[in-house]
Amino acid sequence: MVGVSRVVSVGRSPHGRIACLSVILLTWSWVLGCAPKVDHYDQVNQYIYDQNYDAALLLMDESKAGYRERDAALFYMEEGLLYHFAGRFEESNQYLFQAETILAELYTRSISNQTASFLLNDNTIPYRGEDFEDALVNLFLAINFAGLGLTEDALVEARKLDNELNIVNSHYADDQKNIYKEDAFIRFLMGILYESGDEINDAFISYRKAEEIYRNDYLPNYGVRAPRFLVENLLSSARALGFYQEIAEIQQLYPEITYPQPDEKRNSVEIIVIHYNGLGPEKVERSWIVPMPDGYIVKVAYPVFERKNYLISHAVVQLEQMDTGKTFRFSTELMEDIGAIAVLNLDNRMARIKTKAIARATTKYRATKTASKVADDQAGGLAGLMVQIAGNIAAAVTERADVRYWRMLPDEVRVGRALVPAGRYKGEIGFVGAGGNVLFTRQIEPFTVVSGEKKFFIQRSMR
Repeated sequence: MVGVSRVVSVGRSPHGRIACLSVILLTWSWVLGCAPKVDHYDQVNQYIYDQNYDAALLLMDESKAGYRERDAALFYMEEGLLYHFAGRFEESNQYLFQAETILAELYTRSISNQTASFLLNDNTIPYRGEDFEDALVNLFLAINFAGLGLTEDALVEARKLDNELNIVNSHYADDQKNIYKEDAFIRFLMGILYESGDEINDAFISYRKAEEIYRNDYLPNYGVRAPRFLVENLLSSARALGFYQEIAEIQQLYPEITYPQPDEKRNSVEIIVIHYNGLGPEKVERSWIVPMPDGYIVKVAYPVFERKNYLISHAVVQLEQMDTGKTFRFSTELMEDIGAIAVLNLDNRMARIKTKAIARATTKYRATKTASKVADDQAGGLAGLMVQIAGNIAAAVTERADVRYWRMLPDEVRVGRALVPAGRYKGEIGFVGAGGNVLFTRQIEPFTVVSGEKKFFIQRSMR
């Protein structure tokens, strides 16, 4: 009974109430601030590396309980991309569409959730994705539909991506717009899709826009040049339309590139290998501490992306026409530097992130000062000091950067393209290290293609 009475006594005293409040604040902030469980990703990545997608998908399903309701979009993004890597495009679409729906609903956040993030941290609100992640949902949907041979559906997703980037940037001031405002790879894909439907004028427009984005945007910002085969397709479509002035202008920019004649291209099969390479950058927390004159400590936390190292530089594809024995060899070229886009996209909004974090820290500071003064007036200087200490601790613990991100994204999207005759093929893809040596190979199962067909293959390398 003595122990119980002492507990009750402490709880009813001013000092006891302050101590209990401190514990509650710390516990509450820890629960609200913790990120979704991520300890399964290393094993998922190992399964992907081993091409054991059934095991990877099973582990993701088993880990679903570790995602909170406010991380629902993130789970569907991860699951959808995993199905995409596995080549199970219809199931990938199901998950990616769920992610897209949630992200759209979260675009205009509720006042209550915004207030919670302002008082505690951004981990308390539903994750709506980085701007580039939101756009990439539509990119993968477009590739899924292209892989399924559903050209019109693929084009719809491609247009949605372009519209998504326009809408996002329209909400930012002129000096705060994202560098990632147009996607060159999706324009190239649109050109392929238009060409498959013999819509050559639309194909030319898409190829021309892609080349311009590479030259004016991707090259200066990410160091990514227009792939050779993009320029070939651009020149070939211009030739088919009789756009001789445009051909001359393009050849001035790329004098070393020759191109197939329209009839040759029309009668060939276009093989497109999409090679996802490396692990995307990791989002981590950075912070700085500002000591105040009265002894209060202000912590300001913010996220940054850190890029990872990997061994593979590119892939080399070799196809053999089984009837003739003729071989075709081509390499993948960098088309989308997702890692660079992620880093710069986050940098673009860093001023907004830090401004919000400073305002949040200031609010916590003022609230603690007010509570400390009330406690001092009502229960004496010791009580005021305890409130200040508790406020210091609670503010530091609740000040957490939002380090949630789409972990399964690759660092690069590389693409290889070859024009081959119709027929039956087998082949292999070799993954090449920085030193030029093939680190490992995978077999390409035999397949048959007909003239004019666009055939897509998906490859994923993790190391």
